[in-house]
Amino acid sequence: MQASFLLCAAIIYIGVFGIQYKKFSSSPALSSPEARATRKQRQHTSRDANVDTLGRHGPAHTAAGLIHYEVKFSKPTPEQALYYKEMATMSATNWNLTTPNAVQLLEDQFTKENDYDHEKDFFHFHHLHKSGGTSISGLMDKTMGLPKTGILAGSRPSGNFNHEEALKVIKQHLANGMAIKDLPFRASYAHTGLRPVHGPNQTKTGKFFLKNLPNRRLRVITMLRDPTDFRASNHAMIMCGLNHQVDLWNKHRIREGLEVACSPKDGLNISAVGVDQKIQALLKKCQKVDEADAKRETLDESEMIDGQQRKQCADEKNGIDTLVHCRSASHLLASPLYDKHYRSMLHGLMGRFHQGQQFGGTAYGRMGFKYKRAEESVGYSLQTVEEYTLKDLGGLDLTISAAGDDGPPEPDFIWFGITERMKESTVLFYYYFNARPLKRIPVERVQKCKPNSWWSEEDRATVKAREPADYAVWRAANAILDVRMTRMIMEIQARLDVGDTKESMPHVDWSQLDEIGIKWKKSN
Repeated sequence: MQASFLLCAAIIYIGVFGIQYKKFSSSPALSSPEARATRKQRQHTSRDANVDTLGRHGPAHTAAGLIHYEVKFSKPTPEQALYYKEMATMSATNWNLTTPNAVQLLEDQFTKENDYDHEKDFFHFHHLHKSGGTSISGLMDKTMGLPKTGILAGSRPSGNFNHEEALKVIKQHLANGMAIKDLPFRASYAHTGLRPVHGPNQTKTGKFFLKNLPNRRLRVITMLRDPTDFRASNHAMIMCGLNHQVDLWNKHRIREGLEVACSPKDGLNISAVGVDQKIQALLKKCQKVDEADAKRETLDESEMIDGQQRKQCADEKNGIDTLVHCRSASHLLASPLYDKHYRSMLHGLMGRFHQGQQFGGTAYGRMGFKYKRAEESVGYSLQTVEEYTLKDLGGLDLTISAAGDDGPPEPDFIWFGITERMKESTVLFYYYFNARPLKRIPVERVQKCKPNSWWSEEDRATVKAREPADYAVWRAANAILDVRMTRMIMEIQARLDVGDTKESMPHVDWSQLDEIGIKWKKSN
């Protein structure tokens, strides 16, 4: 769907406005020598922070001295505005968006200015568990993290943020005579969320950054994925620990001269391969501990069991299937543990689904989701969730505050990626942050046998029916990504049309764009 959207976008643009994107690239703002020189430096110089393109003053200071930033929009030509509407309408339709202002909010993505300032901004990557975030952390290390001091100490590619470690390094810099405004840190990453940084549910990380990075504008980036795949991966890796068992089983198959099996139709039985093997291993461990206790022998720490494991062994001996929820996706969906842990999981992405909900719940993830169903909240509808996602995740509303009306603004989303669209997501990352593309995207913790391969179509349909709010967020996010990709392609083509070379755009990942299927028109 995504690749076909971009291809259709290119065809429509060429058909309506002429070959080589002339209606876009002929704008004086793009074609003048002065503008071309300015473009080449645009990511290396600070933007004017005092007046936006609509004449408003921003950032604005309230009576309390708090800064409120405003989104800046460029003014399109009539031809551009028509094209933006065409593309926004196509994307809203492709992703079945129903909120009445979906098209307008997607049009705004075309004219919203990139106001990232690497000298003044600090962004935190909130890595939702099992969303491809470890790869993004690795990418940040090799781009934002060069020199390494660009990434704040305490960041964890797969763990919670270590505030004590971060504070120690900050204090070392200050003790060496560095002014707090000159601290070199540009970003951080962890499973720990940042928002809300204000209000009654202020996160520990939000409070920490406000206190220790007072001269930085705090911003957020994140990753999300298809809600069913999100659950499948969390179920397999975090709740049940099945991936390792499947890997061991497949290694045995290879030794026996058999092919790797990753789905039930290939012969994979998760209940037998994963669950039964785990239970047998635990029972043997419990037996060994009991025998050692009877003989008053001391075991190595690795051979010991905790109270929960001891109870699990006792329950198994009494005929209770303690891992019944792990035996298949259908077993999970029928288990009360699904309602306890896996309802409305994307609540942790923005901190709420719609304007009527209270902020909270982004700080930690893993088995601590335990979110209330978004569908039961006051003010919920698919339309309110779509609209809020388009505004908040889309970075269009900088007045959102967890401290109530007119409260200090929450860090805004300046980039997000989608796991299923990793190539497009990383291309946009390089382009937006003016980062030189890597030869290859870091690939971390990618499973050879993907957990969603043992979820049936019926299982997927069940999740879609149960989790309309999560799917509304995901659909809106995909629509935004469509538009951002289209905009980037337009901007690159416009620069090529006025004579800029590929070498003059080192932040463009030409290789991945080629793999995606993007073709460039040659200038006359």
